[in-house]
Amino acid sequence: MVEIDRDLFEMAMDRDVDYEDPPQMHYLDRRTGEVLWFFEDDETAHGTVGIPPGENREQRERAASDPERYLLIPGLEHGERHGILRDFLRSDWTDDDARRQRAADAYRGSIGRWKRNLPDEGAIDAFHRFHDARIVELAEEFLREHGIAAKWK
Repeated sequence: MVEIDRDLFEMAMDRDVDYEDPPQMHYLDRRTGEVLWFFEDDETAHGTVGIPPGENREQRERAASDPERYLLIPGLEHGERHGILRDFLRSDWTDDDARRQRAADAYRGSIGRWKRNLPDEGAIDAFHRFHDARIVELAEEFLREHGIAAKWK
């Protein structure tokens, strides 16, 4: 069993890889549970968030040095993020059919626009809870598929 920081792992899984600029890489150390993250380019790491180029390079080389030990953590494709919202809209998040329909009608292909145009903060809060739970499910499924028994910390 490996102890993994749930928040860090969730952030790595919840990235929108289609719109990630600049691209980042996230790896799980299968032995320690540490989540590594770094940029593909050392100068970008420094210019974007102030990570010294040597530190970024060290993390990248560490992950590349032992592919059996370091597992690439995938982010979500943009379409997968929309799939989570569509799943939420079809879920039983409310018993009020009219409220459910208003929330569904507000979705026109943009998650941000849906949040801005839906005058129901409770529905948006319910979506965030649903989304967060789904990310945990995806993370646990991913770990199981790779033979990792995780203990969240």
